[in-house]
Amino acid sequence: MNNTFLIIAVVVVIWAVLFVIMMSFDKKRKAKSKEFIVNNRNKAVIHLYGKNLKIDGKDISQFESVTGENLEKIAAIEGGVHSFEGIFETTAVSITGKNINMKTEKLQFEVELKSGHSYSAVLYDYSPEERKEYTKEYGSTAEDIFVMPLSLYEESNHIKACLVVSCDR
Repeated sequence: MNNTFLIIAVVVVIWAVLFVIMMSFDKKRKAKSKEFIVNNRNKAVIHLYGKNLKIDGKDISQFESVTGENLEKIAAIEGGVHSFEGIFETTAVSITGKNINMKTEKLQFEVELKSGHSYSAVLYDYSPEERKEYTKEYGSTAEDIFVMPLSLYEESNHIKACLVVSCDR
């Protein structure tokens, strides 16, 4: 009985210490991303949710960038037409409540960004039509400037996801 209680107590203490450490890392990441956005308010700031990201053919690490609050990459670039490339990711919740991790193949697209604005490039687990209906019904704080419909299989007409680049209003 004593050993069981001791093991449970040690596990609880370790969990509490790790929880505090992770919360402090999260707080620092949030502060760093907010500071980055404020310091680059005269540039186009884009939040990219993915990996192997490139802007204008260059790795994102060659630009001013930080990791954001939701582990996205945030980059500050000059306004203009830019090409983006990468593997975009999202997590969806199934009907049974199970998390489904979705990711694209390498996608490439061009978008015009304006200095002084903030943008997000996000993969959604529903079609562009469903997104329009949702934003029409519930409203949105962002304006979609680029939408790329995606299907599960090449050449399929059954659209199951979309990549959206939106500009905060």
